[in-house]
Amino acid sequence: MSNVLIISGHPDLQQSTANRTILDELKKALPNAEIRDLGALYPNYQFDIEAEQAALLKADVIVWQFPIHWYHLPAILQKWLSDVFTFGFAYGTATQLAGKKLILSCTTGGAEEAYQHGGAQNYTIEELSNGHKQTANLCGLEFGGIVHSGSMLYIPNFNSEDDLKAVQTKAVKHAERVMALIK
Repeated sequence: MSNVLIISGHPDLQQSTANRTILDELKKALPNAEIRDLGALYPNYQFDIEAEQAALLKADVIVWQFPIHWYHLPAILQKWLSDVFTFGFAYGTATQLAGKKLILSCTTGGAEEAYQHGGAQNYTIEELSNGHKQTANLCGLEFGGIVHSGSMLYIPNFNSEDDLKAVQTKAVKHAERVMALIK
């Protein structure tokens, strides 16, 4: 099995049933994978650049696990990307990440059907991910695909227990699809 690094870009993972369940399932399936919860490690968004770059260098497969915020990465994951994927490390004079695989694993509160032409969001997840694909291209990363699951919003004391079970079930299936891309 390849060295797998999973970057959790949820700013507060304890508040996310979907992302937390996905990560728990990936942890069970990949006990040797390194999971870096950015929200827990860096609540002030001040990253240890050397530690983050070292983790990336050890990895063969990199998974970004995140909820889509305003059609993009959550702020903590965007800042991590800006701070860690530096010139001379990730692109430019050196592309030290070249040849590694990047997989996007994302969730939305909105339904999957909303992410299509004519749908409520008017664009597909693939189209909204073009910037991430270009980031992979610039850095010499192999783009390994996108796993997206919609309707992944559960709000305690608002949604029902059936809603919770539905999100958890979808999250388990989501993790299985991520595993298929990793292997």
